[in-house]
Amino acid sequence: MILADTLIADDRPMGIGIYTINVVRQLLRLREDMTVLTHSPELFPGARIRLAPKDTAPKYGKGAAVRRLLYIQRLTGRGILYRTYHSISLLWRGPQVITVHDIQPIILPDKYREQAYLYRFFLRPFIWKVDRIITVSERSKADIVEFFRVKPERVLVAYPSYDEELFRPMDGSEARRRLGFGRPYLLMVGARYRYKNAHVVVRALPKLPYDFIVVGASDEYAEFLRELATSLGVSERVHLRGYVPREELPLLYAGAFALVFPSRYEGFGLPVLEAMASGCPVIGTDTVVEAGGDAILYASPDDPDSWVEAVRQLETRRDEFVRRGLERVKSFSWERTAGQVNRVLSEVG
Repeated sequence: MILADTLIADDRPMGIGIYTINVVRQLLRLREDMTVLTHSPELFPGARIRLAPKDTAPKYGKGAAVRRLLYIQRLTGRGILYRTYHSISLLWRGPQVITVHDIQPIILPDKYREQAYLYRFFLRPFIWKVDRIITVSERSKADIVEFFRVKPERVLVAYPSYDEELFRPMDGSEARRRLGFGRPYLLMVGARYRYKNAHVVVRALPKLPYDFIVVGASDEYAEFLRELATSLGVSERVHLRGYVPREELPLLYAGAFALVFPSRYEGFGLPVLEAMASGCPVIGTDTVVEAGGDAILYASPDDPDSWVEAVRQLETRRDEFVRRGLERVKSFSWERTAGQVNRVLSEVG
């Protein structure tokens, strides 16, 4: 028996939630012995479900994170407990496989203070109860090995992927028409906090002939970006949007001149794959090199002029990087990711 803990995913999924839904759906095709622990059973149609309290869903904020932690400490069993996120069940008697996507709370403790405590005073002391750790990049693996002081062979890298049915090339002019947006624009997706570094692109805008659409900024960060844009005289060209349903993202990617991804730290960088699959070229930082490889352009997270230069370079080579991106994404699939996870589950069982 395998119990797949998917409590990190609800009906408004972002990064880890998207990973969870896709990997577990694929695993359900591979295994008949899996039960899904979820508060949102509609995400896993046809699966055998163990229902968790609704108030443990991520959309209910920091309180939900505490309730999730307390709830999973009551879990008992002797089968395999597979978790798509970072936590440990102390009373579980069977094998545990957890997923640590990155160690952002340790790298950025001021932004993730509560999670930093969780990592230092709960995960690290009790990591011995975990049989295997799955992560999403070699960079994250190196961080995990160093922080948790675990042997490298206990950590498996399984790259994430993208929704092939949702993200595919389409005509950019038609996409902008459907969006009601006539001007060329740069796009950033998932700019929730300051470390995502969207402000370096805002600082570059006075030297560029593009608008800038920012998706997913928190209220606090959005206000900072708004004030910065005003001080630079580009406020009319900066468009801040909150949560965007995933069904709307393909249009945004397709209509963009480029996805810009200036983040200072990423476990992997799912928007890079989504953009490339949509025929949208990408400019990123070296923190997403495992996603982008040589199919994207790179710029410095600290230098607005390097973003100006990268955009200007893309203006003469855009078709080339569209082709490179479409070729690059062929090496990623959720089926492959789930197959790697499945092998780990078989090994520990």
